[in-house]
Amino acid sequence: MTQSAPAPNDAPVASHDHLVRSSLQRAGRLPVDAWTVTDSDDLFDAGLTSHASVAVLVDLEDSIGTEFPDVLLRKSTFASIATIRAALALVLEGTDGTDGRKDAAASVPGSRR
Repeated sequence: MTQSAPAPNDAPVASHDHLVRSSLQRAGRLPVDAWTVTDSDDLFDAGLTSHASVAVLVDLEDSIGTEFPDVLLRKSTFASIATIRAALALVLEGTDGTDGRKDAAASVPGSRR
């Protein structure tokens, strides 16, 4: 049985997932392999510290060549791989996702305050 190729719209998700997991592996100082964490696992429960989340942020910014807007610099943005990936997608789209709102983290699916 051959495996079908991913749908074209899955390519950005896979690419973003690779960026996020690679940054977590390099800079997150997690006691577990970042490639074994599920999308929805709480990264802080998995051992990510606030200091390490900043290191992940800087690593991601270096990888993509742009900065995350201040409105996305919240603990909730770095709560899971899914929330980091969603924030990364917003940054790469050239938007912070606020649409004029003060709480951009609300636009990141699965984020908590």
